[in-house]
Amino acid sequence: MKTHRLLAVAALPATVLLTTPAPALAETSSSQSASAPSLNVPVAALTLAGVQSYPMLSYGSTGVYVEILQNALNALGYDVGQASGLFDATTQAEVKAFQQAMGLQTDGIVGPLTWGALAKAVADYRQVMTVLSSRSSLVQQVEWKRIVWNGRLISKPIGFTYQGTAYMPIWYVMQALSKAGIASTWQGGVWTLTPPGGQTVNYGKISYGPGSAAIAIGQTVVANVPAVVYPDPASGKLTTFMPVWYVMNALQRLGIGSTWQGTEWDMKPAPVVIETGDPSNNTTGSDPANSTGNGTGNSTGNATGAVPGGNTVTNVTTGSSNVTGNSTGNSLGNSTGNSLGNSTSNATGNATGNTTGNATGNSTGTSSGSFTNVDLRYPAPSNINAQSINQFLLQNSSPLNGLGNSFMDAQNLYSVDANYLVSHAILESAWGQSQIALQKNNLFGYGAYDSNPGQDAGVFPSDDYAIRFEAWTVRMNYLTPGASLYVTPTLSGMNVNYATAKTWASGIAAIMTQFASSVGSNVNAYVQYTPSNNPPAPRSTAEPVYYMNGAQGVTQQDPYYPNGGVPYYPTIAQGENQQFFGQLSVGSFGQPVVEVQQFLNRTINAGLTVDGQFGPLTQAAVEKFQSQVMHMSNPNGIWTFSMWVQYIQPSQSNANLIPAGTTVKIDQVAEGMAGPYVVPWYHVVGYGWVDSQYIKLTNVYRVIVQNPAGTATTIPVYQVGNLSSVLLNLHSGDWVVANSAQPSGGVYTIQIAAQDPTVSNGYAAGTLLTGFIPANGTVSLVPQN
Repeated sequence: MKTHRLLAVAALPATVLLTTPAPALAETSSSQSASAPSLNVPVAALTLAGVQSYPMLSYGSTGVYVEILQNALNALGYDVGQASGLFDATTQAEVKAFQQAMGLQTDGIVGPLTWGALAKAVADYRQVMTVLSSRSSLVQQVEWKRIVWNGRLISKPIGFTYQGTAYMPIWYVMQALSKAGIASTWQGGVWTLTPPGGQTVNYGKISYGPGSAAIAIGQTVVANVPAVVYPDPASGKLTTFMPVWYVMNALQRLGIGSTWQGTEWDMKPAPVVIETGDPSNNTTGSDPANSTGNGTGNSTGNATGAVPGGNTVTNVTTGSSNVTGNSTGNSLGNSTGNSLGNSTSNATGNATGNTTGNATGNSTGTSSGSFTNVDLRYPAPSNINAQSINQFLLQNSSPLNGLGNSFMDAQNLYSVDANYLVSHAILESAWGQSQIALQKNNLFGYGAYDSNPGQDAGVFPSDDYAIRFEAWTVRMNYLTPGASLYVTPTLSGMNVNYATAKTWASGIAAIMTQFASSVGSNVNAYVQYTPSNNPPAPRSTAEPVYYMNGAQGVTQQDPYYPNGGVPYYPTIAQGENQQFFGQLSVGSFGQPVVEVQQFLNRTINAGLTVDGQFGPLTQAAVEKFQSQVMHMSNPNGIWTFSMWVQYIQPSQSNANLIPAGTTVKIDQVAEGMAGPYVVPWYHVVGYGWVDSQYIKLTNVYRVIVQNPAGTATTIPVYQVGNLSSVLLNLHSGDWVVANSAQPSGGVYTIQIAAQDPTVSNGYAAGTLLTGFIPANGTVSLVPQN
């Protein structure tokens, strides 16, 4: 089962808007217009009609047309970096890579054919800016917001939520940035930021998806965003609004940290450098660790940002540090927060600076290993246990508090280091405070693709299940020799295939170091990887499931199957391989594309790399098949449902179907894929496994505490008729079954199932239970749709 974000994050073509229709040019404004002088950013220059007059470029060329080329290559997922206007060796190498992918002569020279191929490829991803009226029902939560720069209130604009994402008017953001000395201009759908002279800009790993407006730093486009034109309620003028999350990620390249709490956006200069590398291994950080597209991870968790929907994530500020082993500590423990990392150039001792932990004073030790090389198949030392995990999370004000048993249960089931699991969850979920963690129980960023992380991120039925699922998929796919994604069973080995950010491993290692230090330990207590290691075998290799008790739903129409019926399968794996999830064309990715690529290689000797990415070569092979085998006069390179059931999965032409509108019972939930996306699958009693997108739940709720971002996130469930006896504990966000979201008799009566004895008070997995939760104002039930 493929649940790896790498399928999209590492290889999904990133794109940029290169032309903007007239409505999208609405100027950002409040009571005054944000006028902009003529810009020289070449993002809007590349058009199919215009490239015929473009000059030929080759190594050593300079000027604005080189900038056009470099931005276009970045847009298509090639890694040029800063659009410098100099055709250097990196640009030449990426031009050759593009030419090879397109079947052109690989000479590194950009002439009419290469220009045309670039323009056509970019045009395929062009989007039209959304224009909404003030009466649009799609605009929700229209309310006053606050923009604060370095503790000072700058403005109070009106923002809104659109498709689950928080949007702010750009004109007001421009005013805040001016306080930081950053000039802003807006023209032709491009928002250009000009930092003050001498300001360092991080142009590394530029990757962005389809959108209708662009953010550029200097001449380099660093993001493409789904902007919205909407009347500014303060002035009535059409104003361009952008998603907060995309803007914050762009600002991070300028060293501006941000916190978004739903109504207030706090910006501040770059904090004191926090060393996020492994302090025992000379790790030097340079790039933000952005493995999920949800912002970056902070080893101490106090600098935060926002993802779509008001999501809070952690911003890592990485820096250089030559801290090596033999670092003897006079560490001033007991202070939770930002580790200032003031250890200097291999010095011994006196590393002061607010280290989070319980060790007070004179903690001395010699480090001979590295957390990036810890063999993650061994259990963490005994000082990492349910109690110390909860204490560490509580000290850092994390809503993950209370999940200590879940982390230990996952370690014991699948033989995956619990310190690693805790630290990975902290990195990916901003200590459990990110929006996808709070709203989707998604602690590890599954499916949070860069193009739309808030919407694309997978949904999990509980945090406990997300932890066990993470341990299972990591052990089976990344830590087991011979597995498809195995390199070595270490953070460094996982970093090759798990995340696109080079600092992903060192970011997690830094948090592991912090956690170990909090219990008076260090890396010496952990097993370093060597090929001769003989780790314990996991107690289980079975994929975990989430048990339900009495869940019901109604099947929704699947438009691709006869009479809108919903297909079901004996296993999730069969469903992932056989179900048709939608037309396949350039930009599609995932297991269905793999099936098509394998078929084309067998039937027409297409010679495709089977990578699950539908790019220009796959499109050309599909067109060839349509022409030669299907005898289509106008092949379009799109793989349709009729082609799928005729050539790829003939069994799907008469697939087992549940009629649309059928009321069904669901007894298990498990995470899977639907084409490229991470989604739950439901086990429907009497049928089989069904893609959850085609079932609307009718009696399933998320049990939510009053402050889900706080630390009081454990929810006791009491025995029926005895409010002094705890049946078991739930965690905020868990799915439960109830007849109504309203309490009766002062309590919520819920139906639940035990998940595992360790986390379910000794009850065997799958045991069906009914319990009470007091309706005292601290807990509510929210429908799970």
